[in-house]
Amino acid sequence: MLWEFHNDQLLTTFSLICCFSYIAGWVTDRVIGYGGFSVIGNWLILLIGAYIGLFSYNLLGYRIQWDSHFTIMLTMGAAAAMLLTMLSIKTALRIR
Repeated sequence: MLWEFHNDQLLTTFSLICCFSYIAGWVTDRVIGYGGFSVIGNWLILLIGAYIGLFSYNLLGYRIQWDSHFTIMLTMGAAAAMLLTMLSIKTALRIR
């Protein structure tokens, strides 16, 4: 499970998720423009969504594997779902 990782595995996982979510947040900011939350806001929302996806995956009893494509897809999907949910809320409330 996620909490069974050693320190180097946790650091590697955290750094990979941080880097890729920052890149995705930057790309999202360029695509959406003023409709998003800026680069840092998009990055934080994607980061939170990725970790929520990983923790919910662990709570269902599945193990995270280092070479698992399913885990990568789950993390990216949860991050994208979190960002789309927050963008929908922002649009529904008409927040600028």
